[in-house]
Amino acid sequence: MQRREDRIGEFWDRKGGLSIKNKDYRNFVGKLQSLLLRNDVKKKDLATSPLKKKIKAVIISKDEGIVAGLDEFSLINKDLKLIFFKKDGEKIKNKDVIVEITGDARIILPMERTNLNLLQRMSGIATLAFNLSKISGKSRIAATRKTPWGLMDKKAVSVGGGLSHRLSLNDGVIIKDNHLELLKYDFRKIINLYRNASKRIEIEVENKNNAISAATAIKSALDKNNKHIFALMLDKINPHEIKSIIRTLKKMDVYNSILLEASGNINEGNLANYASCGVDIISMGYLTNSAKALDLSQEIR
Repeated sequence: MQRREDRIGEFWDRKGGLSIKNKDYRNFVGKLQSLLLRNDVKKKDLATSPLKKKIKAVIISKDEGIVAGLDEFSLINKDLKLIFFKKDGEKIKNKDVIVEITGDARIILPMERTNLNLLQRMSGIATLAFNLSKISGKSRIAATRKTPWGLMDKKAVSVGGGLSHRLSLNDGVIIKDNHLELLKYDFRKIINLYRNASKRIEIEVENKNNAISAATAIKSALDKNNKHIFALMLDKINPHEIKSIIRTLKKMDVYNSILLEASGNINEGNLANYASCGVDIISMGYLTNSAKALDLSQEIR
């Protein structure tokens, strides 16, 4: 069997699909930023249109944190001359110059707000992921699909040291509460139904009884080749009960065969309590729906 750390990475880390070298990701970034720019500029920037000048601008940090979004920035500003002074994942502090931009004022100035929004949002998420990773310790933190900017939000979490979780619904099977209702919580039937769909199978449970029932079904489904990686998503289960579930899984001699994810209403205030439970992963919508944008500005030089 793979080491637990390797299984965690294979199950929840999809950062390989979050590179601008990846065609699908590159297309996503281009289309989203083009939509945002068109929404902002519409036909033209009335204030900038008469300014036929070549200018040099810099984006400067007015905050401390982790910078993210520079690869995406380079993609949507490919027609301008760019000099980067920082790389994604590096720490930045107040007054640090991140990138220098040279080109036509009629291109640079209308792009200013779209560019800053990109870098501020992604850097804010990366900074929060970095800080929360220090709290979570051995338990890795991960994004969820509660991401207004989709794959770009997940990329920012990854830059900050978190895991991406699934990038799309075909990255693995997660059998959630509505699926369980349709299948009448017959966990053996559920595993047999989905085992040919994906190597990665996760079942969401909301109490100890269902967790143990699901684990029992998983134990009976394990084969000598260890083809599948199974996980339980412990959704909205308090830390005390999670610890009880883990003790029972160890007694059942199935703990080493199942990965465990804590999920549901986890934030900066209660993260340490969940991290102390011994789960492998803590998924947090908080990472992408509550991150504060990093304060950056663009200045003409």
